[in-house]
Amino acid sequence: AAAIISEAHTDVRESMRAFGRDLGMAFQIVDDVLDFSGEQHTLGKPVGSDLLQGLITLPAIYYAEAHPDDPDVLCLTGNHFYTEHERMERLVESVRRSHAIQSALAEAHQYIQQALARLEPMPAGPYRAALENLAAYIVQRHI
Repeated sequence: AAAIISEAHTDVRESMRAFGRDLGMAFQIVDDVLDFSGEQHTLGKPVGSDLLQGLITLPAIYYAEAHPDDPDVLCLTGNHFYTEHERMERLVESVRRSHAIQSALAEAHQYIQQALARLEPMPAGPYRAALENLAAYIVQRHI
């Protein structure tokens, strides 16, 4: 929005739009990872709450692709899954033990690298540094 308001050159506006999109994708992926790898007291919600609400996020998708015969994965498509807390807990634990979280984080890092590349047209300075710091924070907040 600031690039539009400041009447920045079209290339800069497009770079900022793409930066925001890539940053947003990375943020959402990390948020999805935290739903599996975080702790309830830091998340402010139960671990696995996305699955319980019927939201199938990237870590669950990666796990399902790697383990298509897992009976808990097979239930992802059934309406009864979301009311079966025990099944959800097993699936959360399975996702945690798999490489799904690492795969999702790798994708988040790719989006951050794309976002940082979008900043190339911007001159070095405090505004660009602030955007770079924001990008770094997004992928570090899971630690």
